[in-house]
Amino acid sequence: MSSSSSSSSQPQPPSDNPKSSRLHKAKVNLEYLALGSQAAVVPASLTTRSALTTARYAIKYIIKRLIRYAKYAAAGAAVAAIGGGLLGTLGSGLAFFAAPGIGVGMGLGVITGIVKFGWRHRGNHLRGGIWEGWSNMKERAQAGHDGSKDEALDAARHEEQRRKTENKETRNNVWMRV
Repeated sequence: MSSSSSSSSQPQPPSDNPKSSRLHKAKVNLEYLALGSQAAVVPASLTTRSALTTARYAIKYIIKRLIRYAKYAAAGAAVAAIGGGLLGTLGSGLAFFAAPGIGVGMGLGVITGIVKFGWRHRGNHLRGGIWEGWSNMKERAQAGHDGSKDEALDAARHEEQRRKTENKETRNNVWMRV
């Protein structure tokens, strides 16, 4: 029941004739690979359609990654070229040869991409710390609390915590009990 309602709600392009020539099938497959579900004619076989869809997504993913790493490599090469030019201009003639080349700049760009990827996908053990306090401040400000009153409350809580710790240490000290 749900398959008939979904097929009636979304108009599917006409299916290819399974008895057509190989050249025609190749054209239909390439069009489906390039355009996806927006193709004028879809392959007749469900297996072919699913394989072409999977290949389409994989190719898109690979191209996006290649473009991203190419941008990092281009940025590294630009930095290396500018750095080499400045070093050659300001330094001696020998300093120009000590500057990193295009290959080193591309390598720096790729390393930058890997570091950025690692930083974005770091675990929770590297998160927190001082940033947690700032998020708490944002929540308190959004709740409409006055900052000076919050500071006074924090100071009072800190003093109370300090007294509790001091009393606990006094109780634990055996020589103070005698």
